[in-house]
Amino acid sequence: MMRTIGFMETAGVKREILSRTYGVESIEARRRMFFMLINDLLREEAKIGVEDETLFRFSLHTIFKAKIFSFFQMYRLRSERSQPIVKLYARESLLFNQFFKQERDAKSRYLTRGVQFDPDFSMLIGYAHPAATLIRMIFDGKNVGLTLDLNRLFAETVYRRIPREPGMKVTLDMPYIHIDSHGVRTRLYPRWKRMDPGNEDAKNATLREGIKQLGDEGVDRCYLLYPKTEKFRRHIEVKTDGPGRLKVVPYSFTFCNRAKSGSRKTKAERTAS
Repeated sequence: MMRTIGFMETAGVKREILSRTYGVESIEARRRMFFMLINDLLREEAKIGVEDETLFRFSLHTIFKAKIFSFFQMYRLRSERSQPIVKLYARESLLFNQFFKQERDAKSRYLTRGVQFDPDFSMLIGYAHPAATLIRMIFDGKNVGLTLDLNRLFAETVYRRIPREPGMKVTLDMPYIHIDSHGVRTRLYPRWKRMDPGNEDAKNATLREGIKQLGDEGVDRCYLLYPKTEKFRRHIEVKTDGPGRLKVVPYSFTFCNRAKSGSRKTKAERTAS
């Protein structure tokens, strides 16, 4: 079963799906982690600012909508005054109109009836307006919502945060990450799964999976990465019959609690490199 993260609407009610992990427990912290993870999927203009902690008191949907509105200079659109028709980007005119129409709040209603999206306007080839990028991310033409594969997002996050060093090659071969350095191949296998070292059956199943990974041709080391929890805070190193090295590693997302995510290595990344 695929683990997901994001938000969806069911019977008119928007529900957030936000996983907890060590040091990221409150709803505000989990929302912030969500946006820090997806910002790497967005162009600079469309990124959601994560410095203002008060922003995350609001729902994911509200934060997305506020960012979209920020491109339309709402303070200049005064519905109580008559004014010339405002012409905006039109390649996405249908998309904008559909999105604002279904939102139903006062600003959105005004945009659908008070703003004309010029049908003759054309964007530069290859350019996507940031507002359109965000709308396409959360709106399918009928419903608003966004659910992402948490395992894939986890792997992509680990991949991006591994600092590259001379002589090192890092490749993302979903669901694995491979690090080739000085003739040694290390495989990282990130999975968003709760690891409980006290559960012997689950732990043994995890270790068998790791030993199987070491059996793949060319893999010298294997690190199974799981989110760090209160119960899972220490590495588990496994002795194998062969020369391969196997570890089960707790991966910390506490970097999401900092104002900006830098490229500083987590302990898991230092172990793997």
